[in-house]
Amino acid sequence: MSIFTDIFNKILEKIKGLVPGANSVSDVNLTAELDKLAKGSGLEWKTSVVDFLKLIGANSSSENRDALAKELGVDPSLKSGSAEKNEALRKSLFKKIAANGGSIPASLLD
Repeated sequence: MSIFTDIFNKILEKIKGLVPGANSVSDVNLTAELDKLAKGSGLEWKTSVVDFLKLIGANSSSENRDALAKELGVDPSLKSGSAEKNEALRKSLFKKIAANGGSIPASLLD
């Protein structure tokens, strides 16, 4: 299983737990549901890929982020763990989630 598939499945599990009857990420306002999930946690999921991964219960280690970045085609010249690489990964991940039916605002994709 790909890392993205694992992440997407974790998102779906969270959504099903939050919204009775939801069977896919397109059944809900994903951003609103993630905001509810993050409330009081101190996790800034919209601006931090590490916080996003923690929020959904995914592996947020540097090694996992590097592997995910490779899977999603993030520029390999970016330094592992750097703010630039994490930001590029966050945007790529959110774009892939949106491409798979998740409601991610355009402001979080650019």
